Amino acid sequence: MDNNFWISAAIAAVVGGAWLFKKGKSAYSFIRKIRRSFKGVCLNPKSRLTDEQCKKIAIGAMYASQQGAYQNSIETGIPDMLPKILGEWWGIETTEDARKELDYLCQKGYRYYFPFVYQAFLLDKPEEQDEIFQQNMTSQEDYDKIVMQFQNLQETYEELLSCKVIVSKEDLKRYGVAGWDAGRICFLARACCEMDYISEADAWRYIDVAYDMAHSAFSSWNDMAMSYVIGRSLWGGKSAYNSVMKSTADELMTHENSPWRKYVW
Repeated sequence: MDNNFWISAAIAAVVGGAWLFKKGKSAYSFIRKIRRSFKGVCLNPKSRLTDEQCKKIAIGAMYASQQGAYQNSIETGIPDMLPKILGEWWGIETTEDARKELDYLCQKGYRYYFPFVYQAFLLDKPEEQDEIFQQNMTSQEDYDKIVMQFQNLQETYEELLSCKVIVSKEDLKRYGVAGWDAGRICFLARACCEMDYISEADAWRYIDVAYDMAHSAFSSWNDMAMSYVIGRSLWGGKSAYNSVMKSTADELMTHENSPWRKYVW
């Protein structure tokens, strides 16, 4: 290697160090998240949960994997990231905010919209699609939400096919989006508990709802995972990195430390 290489490497190290110093905790959190993503499934060595409790928490395994969080404890292991996740992403800064968001996901979530999204997706004419939305949405807010979800599904349908989340339109109906709602309820309850917005007893009540929701809709971890990816695609379109999420699901189905391998559905 010539001198130019070492000079470039030194400059990169100095710039990287300066960036880390400037960014402080946020940079550390980002690096830790990347490092954990390469570790696969993260487990809390101090966890005292029973197998039954760990199986319930595994409903939120996809979300936990995204964030590099623990898969076997109420504690997420990422306390420095939770203010951003809850505050910036979810708008949760109080107990009232936490309960309102969790109750909404339990009672409505994406499950409310999806039957009409799917119904419209089977149609070809935009005016017929919009008629379904106009007839079934009772507020402007709901109308705006369903139009966004529908557009995101149109944008990502081919991607969902190519990364083998689905093999046909019928699979969209078969999987639905209950996995997306259940996974978010589970992780959000853990995060809100860790931030002291809700009690641990309340967190378990929400996790129980997520567990029952998933088990009433699916017969396997795989089906729940595909539902999660579909729901996320409706949420974020192509920017949801759906192929990456499919890979996350595949890892959870095969990794030796994964709760999805340890616990039978």
